[in-house]
Amino acid sequence: MVSYTTAEAATIQKIDKTLQVTAKMNVRKGAGVKYPKIGQIDQGIFVKATEFYKGWYKISYNGKTGWSPGKYLEAAPANYKEAGLIELTEKDGFVIDLRYATKKNFMEYRLYPKKAKALMTKSTAKKLKKANKLANKKGYKIKIWDAYRPMSVQWEMWYKIQNHMYVAFPLEDSKHSKGVSVDVTLVDKKGKELKMPTKFDSFSEKAGRSYIKNSKKAQQNVDFLTMIMLEAGFTTISSEWWHYNDTNVDFPTLDVPVK
Repeated sequence: MVSYTTAEAATIQKIDKTLQVTAKMNVRKGAGVKYPKIGQIDQGIFVKATEFYKGWYKISYNGKTGWSPGKYLEAAPANYKEAGLIELTEKDGFVIDLRYATKKNFMEYRLYPKKAKALMTKSTAKKLKKANKLANKKGYKIKIWDAYRPMSVQWEMWYKIQNHMYVAFPLEDSKHSKGVSVDVTLVDKKGKELKMPTKFDSFSEKAGRSYIKNSKKAQQNVDFLTMIMLEAGFTTISSEWWHYNDTNVDFPTLDVPVK
């Protein structure tokens, strides 16, 4: 444990900030280069800062606490509005069923608060509304299972799965954490989900787009969903039939709350 003199302790400021790492940096046991290194943090990671002392921040990340120089840290958005995200609700014509706000997901516990919002960038929301209008023409609605996902949640998922096919590595291509990806399906006029190749987050070959043993009905439904999403301006991935990316992904990674 690092000890500070009375004078030093008096100049330590108590703060409560979320900061983003702008370049790979060392974490030290105390506020200064004279203290030993206790780890490193990669660029793009979000950390919680609780104290500030002479240009150094006391930060918490991945269960560890240490000090890092302020020149490698910048302020992160405090909430989704500040980050430029918007919310889609059932008033917009969708069915909202955020699975990570429940225990009915592959992690088997809530990763979002119960009243989490379906958030995304404005451009992604506009495209999803277009896709939903196309679905409406056939008497269907889009059900949203997931949209924007905080970076900290993406890390939590990665630590458990560590399979790039189903959970993107957070530092490289987590488009959910940019607010430009959505996980969706279709429901009929009664709100019943259409038959699809698998359930949500079925990490198996059956969820892949190249799987050829789907029932005729499931294949027809997923083909229709794919068609309207592509027409609205989304792209697909090979391993998950429910996952779609906005064609515009030039947005920052975020770690603001989904509420």
